Amino acid sequence: MQRNLPKFRLFPGNTDGRAKDVSPGSTGSDFGGRFPGRLSWRYSLLLPVALLFAVATVLWHVNTDRAVVELAVRDSSSGDPVPGALVTVESLVYRANENGIVRIGKPRAGTSVVVDVEGYAATTAAVNDDTSTRVQHVTIRPSSLTGRLTDRATGAPVAAATLALVDPQGAVLATTDSDEQGQYRFTDVPEDATLRIDAGAYGSVEEAVGQTPSRDFAFVLTQAQGSVLDEAGKPIQGATIRSGDISAVTGGDGTYTLEGVGNGAEVTISASGFETVKAATRDGRVAEARLQRQLIKGIYANWSILTTPGGLDDLIGIANTTEVNAIVIDIKQDTVYYDSQVPFFRDAGTVNPIMDVNAILNTLKDNSIYAIARLVVFQDPLVAEARPDLAVKDADGGLWVNEMGVAWVNAFNEELWDANIALATEATRLGFDEIQYDYVRFPSDGDLSTAEFGREYTAEAREAAITAFMKRSYTAIHGEGGRLAADLFGFVTIVDDEQYIGQRFSALEPYLDYVCMMIYPSHFSEGNIASAPGHPNDYPYETILESLQRAEQNVPGSGSKFRPWLQDFSYGYNGLRDYTKEDIRAQIDAAEEFGASGWLLWGDPFNVTVEALRPETGA
Repeated sequence: MQRNLPKFRLFPGNTDGRAKDVSPGSTGSDFGGRFPGRLSWRYSLLLPVALLFAVATVLWHVNTDRAVVELAVRDSSSGDPVPGALVTVESLVYRANENGIVRIGKPRAGTSVVVDVEGYAATTAAVNDDTSTRVQHVTIRPSSLTGRLTDRATGAPVAAATLALVDPQGAVLATTDSDEQGQYRFTDVPEDATLRIDAGAYGSVEEAVGQTPSRDFAFVLTQAQGSVLDEAGKPIQGATIRSGDISAVTGGDGTYTLEGVGNGAEVTISASGFETVKAATRDGRVAEARLQRQLIKGIYANWSILTTPGGLDDLIGIANTTEVNAIVIDIKQDTVYYDSQVPFFRDAGTVNPIMDVNAILNTLKDNSIYAIARLVVFQDPLVAEARPDLAVKDADGGLWVNEMGVAWVNAFNEELWDANIALATEATRLGFDEIQYDYVRFPSDGDLSTAEFGREYTAEAREAAITAFMKRSYTAIHGEGGRLAADLFGFVTIVDDEQYIGQRFSALEPYLDYVCMMIYPSHFSEGNIASAPGHPNDYPYETILESLQRAEQNVPGSGSKFRPWLQDFSYGYNGLRDYTKEDIRAQIDAAEEFGASGWLLWGDPFNVTVEALRPETGA
């Protein structure tokens, strides 16, 4: 700061600019101890005053320069200057320059300043009165939060995502949506707030705000939608869509939403009675799938024919020359017939590898034959003998046996569940297209009044156990990419009652890809089938058609899962007549007229009634 000092002429001249006359005899004093005549005593005082004033001015200059304090206002997150910030000191307001700096006079000890600017939280800071520190820094926290949401794969904006600021107690402070460019903005954001983002198909995220004024998020699609239709364009309800461990099921309109999948994920789409197809996710969608009908028409191969030279070849020959396109292979009935690595059965000593399962599966695949693994579950006398702690006990403490002298394991025991599920998933990994459970129930014949199950033996308990086992199996087998079927008593599907064995059709149906009801006409009683005027054995067509119709009435919409076992044998009990090729064909026609997803013939595999089968198309 510069000031103009007063100008004094110690010897002022005339007003006309001429020198003043100071000769002897003039009115002023001479230099003999007197001032010039025109200077009075008052003026004699001005000289020292002027000198003092000049010195004071110089000292003020020096002292003022030393007392200036510079405050540098900085962004707390980036450290950048904050130009235009307003700094208030004891009611005086300063504005920071383009470098974020203001200069104030030396503050008093303990002085505080308030710094405020749009987009930042107002900050109070103490100023150091030590003037030897020329620059003091004051940091201010950004109070706004901005950013952009994009698709990581494409860079496209993620619009209409919902964002919320939440305080530490979980209360929502403010909400907004990302705009068409994926951008968002919040103001007056507390430092301890949390940002929550729900980006719909892109998933969600939650992060602490802290002091960062800008935050972008790149999302990966975690949801895909699609629809499944049949060849005619009608929606397929109950189709299963799977990607890794993630799955979804179509609703009545054939649509689905697959949660937790990324862009480009492979998807497998399957439905009972239809061929399986594969697709991939793309930008949150899966291309519309149109599935082709696939009727599974199978014959049965037990351990005996599988171990007979040429036995399996004979069945493959039937499949290659007739409409048959599937074979049911026994993998466990008492014995596990292949070299299973499931510890439970190996420890029990029930693994007896009498067949080369890999060779069988390769042969079936080479001939385009659908491979079904039949697995007998709870009628397991060998495990009952090896592990009596898991068996149904008799009242005397020994093993309970049915009227055929066969012991059963206790279906309430979950160790048995897990062991059989392990066997089923192993078979799926080996290459079987489908697992078919048989004897997946409690025993039905023999003196059950002496049977001990270790708990209350009620209808509710039986039903709950079998249903829970089926649900657990369905999840595990589907996780391996397989399908699950179960053999159910034919009467169970007609009356929808657990029938003292734990099989309640409506409870089990959601966890089955195929329902293989055993609706052998010879096994019904007269009067069971309303459309049969006599014994059902004499009315094979009516028995099959009515059984399937009544089953679907019990569980509407389940018909596409039906693949019944049909009778390819003569029962001969109580004078029932033998079956002919016409009787077998009548059953097949009834199943196909109903719209079942195929059929299976149960009988002697060495004597399949080939005459009842249509020749293979083009054969």
